Amino acid sequence: MTKLRRTRGTWRRLSLLAGLVLLFAVGGWGGRVAAQDAARPTGDYVLAQLDVAQQGVAQRMKVQPDAALGPVAQQLGRMGDVLRNQLGSAIHQPVEILGGKAKAAAERANAAAQRTQAYLKAVAACRGSDAHALAASLALAVDQLAKAPATDKSAAPVIDAVETPDQKPLFVVHPADQSLAFVVRGINLLDPQCANPQVDLTDIQGQSLAVQPVITGITPQSIALRLPTTADLKPGGYVLHVVPLRKAFLLGCTKQPEAVATVLVAPPLKVMIDYTLTASCRGQGVVTLGHGNLPAITHRGASAAQAIDTAVCPHPESYTVSATAHFGGGDQATAGPITQPADAGITAGLPGGLTVSWDPSVHTLFARSGAALCMGVD
Repeated sequence: MTKLRRTRGTWRRLSLLAGLVLLFAVGGWGGRVAAQDAARPTGDYVLAQLDVAQQGVAQRMKVQPDAALGPVAQQLGRMGDVLRNQLGSAIHQPVEILGGKAKAAAERANAAAQRTQAYLKAVAACRGSDAHALAASLALAVDQLAKAPATDKSAAPVIDAVETPDQKPLFVVHPADQSLAFVVRGINLLDPQCANPQVDLTDIQGQSLAVQPVITGITPQSIALRLPTTADLKPGGYVLHVVPLRKAFLLGCTKQPEAVATVLVAPPLKVMIDYTLTASCRGQGVVTLGHGNLPAITHRGASAAQAIDTAVCPHPESYTVSATAHFGGGDQATAGPITQPADAGITAGLPGGLTVSWDPSVHTLFARSGAALCMGVD
């Protein structure tokens, strides 16, 4: 009897220990599942990402209202409603094992959420016409994903990102007489057993361009492309149509539904900077030496200079500079007035990586466009 009680007590302790181990194991796996949601998204994860994206757009509209963002928020909400109805009781299932049209709908909704969140990160430091162009580009991207025809293909291709070769988001292109290298990323973009997908760049009316991008590298998850020139592209939206092939038993390589990516071509960059330069002159008081516009900044890394005649102030004691940058679309920012002794230079920082500086040794005002702070624009 005593031996039996000891045996039962041992089993109770072992059972308790096993339960604790299982509890910690479940907690550990739960954390891993949460961490892996992005890698293997479920239906409810995609819906949550749509909600986050929609809330981000609403917050952006409060900070920087833009007419293009209202439809984006509405479409994200509609995509969520449609997907929730399609998922039904499968809402907690991984997207990759869903059947019917719900799988493609979830993948496209996830792509819309990812593209929106990439926009929100990219646009934070953008001003004026660039900010408006990014919003219009996002609206085009979400619209194309939202109106894509329903499909029940088990491996439908979807593009969820357009990037530069160094993995920065790309939404807007300024025309330039040079090639444009870019990468589209997504899923099911290539079946290694088949030929490369067909690619066709069109305007938003579906008219193919005379100059087409060429594939320079490809995997099932990404396609690297090069467009020989963007100089002749007119401002507006453009759509890249990608039609992969997929090998099927007895059927060979057959065309799949198309995946689309979008980009917006915006007018060339033009930032106008107006300035006022005054001097405190011995025996004269304050004298205005210059007031007007510096030559326009028309591309990243550009500079402009304006010589100032200071003969009216032969004995300066100090200089004062103020400058206002006009980014387009009514957006502007002012720096100064900044005052320094007559023998010292003045540098005023402006948003967008711009600086205006006064060099008294050469009596010249300079404007410089430094590193691009507005992401998503090439």
